[in-house]
Amino acid sequence: MKIAPLAAESMGTRSMATYVETQDCRLLLDPGASLGPLRYGLAPHPLELWCLEKHRERIGLFAQSAEVIVITHYHFDHFIPDALDLYRGKVLLLKNPNQKINVSQRNRAFSFLKAVKGLPKEVNYVDGRTFRFGETEVVFSPPVSHGLPGRMGFVIQVALREGEAVFLFSSDVQGPCHDDAVDFILKQNPSSIYLDGPITYLRGDAASKEVLDKALERMAGVVEKTNVIRLIVDHHLLRDLRWKEKITPLFDLGRRKGILIQTAAEYRGEENNLLEARRRQLYKEDPPGKGKGRFA
Repeated sequence: MKIAPLAAESMGTRSMATYVETQDCRLLLDPGASLGPLRYGLAPHPLELWCLEKHRERIGLFAQSAEVIVITHYHFDHFIPDALDLYRGKVLLLKNPNQKINVSQRNRAFSFLKAVKGLPKEVNYVDGRTFRFGETEVVFSPPVSHGLPGRMGFVIQVALREGEAVFLFSSDVQGPCHDDAVDFILKQNPSSIYLDGPITYLRGDAASKEVLDKALERMAGVVEKTNVIRLIVDHHLLRDLRWKEKITPLFDLGRRKGILIQTAAEYRGEENNLLEARRRQLYKEDPPGKGKGRFA
């Protein structure tokens, strides 16, 4: 099984887009990328806009090879609704827009389905279902909470199984900060996991020490109780420049257990490039339109 993260906060955009290739199937998971509209009171820096363009080009390139596209929920960093050619001739495996979904995501889902009508090879709602492509099994969780229950709706998790290899893709569980996400992970017993880390860059309940501590406890449980040998942690967590110190206990546990814990960028062999978290610094170092610098 080949796993290739295509875009992520650790690479400069909001995304968890990932390409997975097995002997029998080529899948593109959550083919979206976007930018935070405001951070530190600032709009995206031109370098972020450039990075977004490159990441969307990369997603489009891998979409040409993919046979199956998975969309775990309808936030714009997880799908691109207006890039219709992405979905032409594909098997779409989608979060059910009729159940366990909030109003904004339902509206986005039905607008998307209307726009792509007639383009995909198939459209399937997949919550809690299992699909097979040759010897590749694709298992979807029931809807689980997007972060704290009741705040942002629901997402579905994905487990891809090929022989002894199991890759678990868990988008926007923010930690996880709820037990329903952990239960599915433990049941699938993955060897590799791509996990949305806890949200620590905002103020309020979702970023409280209590929520972080519980997320760390749940992540430790996943490490202790599964056969995972590689854990990719990214997305919400990597919007925080101090992300690494926030999950120090997890790194300590990983070292003791011999488990490799990485960001998506590190998995690709690249340096972390947290553009959104560095937005204030980018404006200071290379102010757009000021007559100097790359983006003058």
